[in-house]
Amino acid sequence: MRTSHSFQPFAPRARRAVVAIVLTFALASAVGTALTIWKTGPSKGQAAVVEVASRQRTLAERYVEELLLVRAGAVASPAQTGSLLTRSVAAQLTGGEAPPVNGDDDSTRLPRQDDPSLRAQLLEEQRLVHDLTLAGRAFLAGAPVEAVSLTGHERLGPLTPTQRLRVLAALTSNVSLDIARTVANRADRNIATLTRLQVGLGIGGLVVSLLLAWALVAATRRQTAHFQSLVNSSTDLVLVLSDGGCRYASGSVTTIVGQPEANLLRDGFLQFVHDDDREVVENARRTGQPQTIVFRLRSHAGEWRHLEAHLTDLRHDRHVRGVVLNARDITERFRLEQELTRQAQRDTFGTQLVEALEMADEEETTLGVVERAMTEISSVAPTELLLSDSSRAHLERAAVSPTAGAPACPVESPFSCVAVRRGNPVVFESSEALNACPKLRDRTGGPCSAVCVPVSFMGRSLGVLHATGPEGRPPDPQQIAQLTTLATQAGARIGTVRAFEKTQLQASTDGLTGLNNRRTLETHLRALIRDRAQFALAIADLDHFKQLNDKHGHEAGDRALRSFAQTVQRGLRDGDLIARWGGEEFVIVMPGADAQGAVAVLERVREALARAHHGGHPVFTASFGVADTTHAATLEQLLQVADTGLYISKDAGRDRITIGEASALPRGLDPTGAGDEPGVRPARSRPAFHDAVSDEDHEVSIRLA
Repeated sequence: MRTSHSFQPFAPRARRAVVAIVLTFALASAVGTALTIWKTGPSKGQAAVVEVASRQRTLAERYVEELLLVRAGAVASPAQTGSLLTRSVAAQLTGGEAPPVNGDDDSTRLPRQDDPSLRAQLLEEQRLVHDLTLAGRAFLAGAPVEAVSLTGHERLGPLTPTQRLRVLAALTSNVSLDIARTVANRADRNIATLTRLQVGLGIGGLVVSLLLAWALVAATRRQTAHFQSLVNSSTDLVLVLSDGGCRYASGSVTTIVGQPEANLLRDGFLQFVHDDDREVVENARRTGQPQTIVFRLRSHAGEWRHLEAHLTDLRHDRHVRGVVLNARDITERFRLEQELTRQAQRDTFGTQLVEALEMADEEETTLGVVERAMTEISSVAPTELLLSDSSRAHLERAAVSPTAGAPACPVESPFSCVAVRRGNPVVFESSEALNACPKLRDRTGGPCSAVCVPVSFMGRSLGVLHATGPEGRPPDPQQIAQLTTLATQAGARIGTVRAFEKTQLQASTDGLTGLNNRRTLETHLRALIRDRAQFALAIADLDHFKQLNDKHGHEAGDRALRSFAQTVQRGLRDGDLIARWGGEEFVIVMPGADAQGAVAVLERVREALARAHHGGHPVFTASFGVADTTHAATLEQLLQVADTGLYISKDAGRDRITIGEASALPRGLDPTGAGDEPGVRPARSRPAFHDAVSDEDHEVSIRLA
């Protein structure tokens, strides 16, 4: 047989036989036409049904993605997509006009479906669409998706709301695919029946004319074989590859590449295949394997289109003698899958980042998590986190990429950064561009690209996350999205940690003097007593404080309290503790010291206090009462002993230090606390020399005791 490089399945052959057949079988043709109309009548309009059923699969997937976009704060219209799903399945079931879909097709007129099996599938699809849209509305409303009643007899296990929506969408897609398959199978059966009838007519023609019978059978079998091979193998794009290269390219292929078929034959087709995919196509041509391949084809616009091809090895079919590639354009699906993959990676990164930051209780630990996240985003891009100091006027480097180092941004204050001022991430392709940030220019490493992401907490700027890359190649969108997530989550955690630390500080300190407050000191003292530690305790009281307030005003009194607190702090030893007990009364704790050692320290403090008066500050003195753990065993008793010493100091003329006496405790109490009644705190008593001390000076002390 003579081989040809081109493959023309419908080229006219056996012309004389065909002419004779036409003349001889005019009647048979009329009968055949009638039979064709009869058998193909039920398939009329079914192509539109298949088209809409196939479109339902895309709409179901689009509906779920739009739900996720809306939930993420993006702009989408899942309600419109859900309406298209519902109206389309209704049109398939009862007949009528299927609504148009933007970017897909126009409205389509559909016939009513009377086939029982097909109607059952359409009803099931209608129920699934109903369940999917109800679940979608619940998902957007924040209601529990699992509470939505399922009418399609779905059996769904314990799933997250997103997984539940995807499963319902997948079920809807599968039923739509089954509907398309049912319609196609029915059409195939009609075609097969029609083929058999045509063969029967051919045999009848053979009976009428033995001479033309052989030509008729041969032509019919040849044309039928060509038709059947293409029908069973082709979808949108059809290619036939053989040892000599491309033998046939369908019109859809020539349209997409913008070249006539002659330019695609032999090795011409490979010129339009991506370099990285040519080996895949060549292997498919040689072996007919694997059954499915994906390759890129350059379109007439210069764009690379992704094609998914199903291979049918017909090299042993004498009518084809090649490998048939039935391909469809999956570029949009491929891009969507890539975006979904990137989104899944961003979601995973964000989830892990949030969980890691939740375990960071201190700012230093939080910055460690930030540095590990920098490495995960990019191990080669210099990245740094700049945070403002307590004045919020200066930026300081707080975290640096452990693998790539810092880009060393010279910005000095938060509002000197353009990203902070705009409140959004800013990307610079080149530091030399006219609109590039001036801080990027004149760097030792030369021109670069950069992305700057502001870091904030509750609307207040905390700093900026800064990353650089080669000029013209800034971080890709995936990395920018991850940097934005890092900046958002890190800002929230750092702000929370700082707020918590500030709250803890406020709860444990006195607002006027900055010293520990009474509650903090009591906790510290009880811990020392519980550990049986040796310590001395002193009570200090400013002399004539009420007169100072009355004469100079409360502002002067506050200055005196602050001056006293600062002077005492400077005079104490490392490890000693002072707290404001209340009013003008202070308590000093000296771990490891006895009463005599405490007196020596306090004498230095008293002398420093005398030297501290200068300028417009009013002159004041302080009296001290001292006790240590040899005087009493409980905190209450220690305070009473020290208070006794304070009263003695007041009575003796003030501005002095006195060690309290355990003998002054109320009768029944001893230094070991043996006579205490359980749960009863003893009352504070005054010494016998109270008459010499004015009530005015001790009003606050008595009230606090």
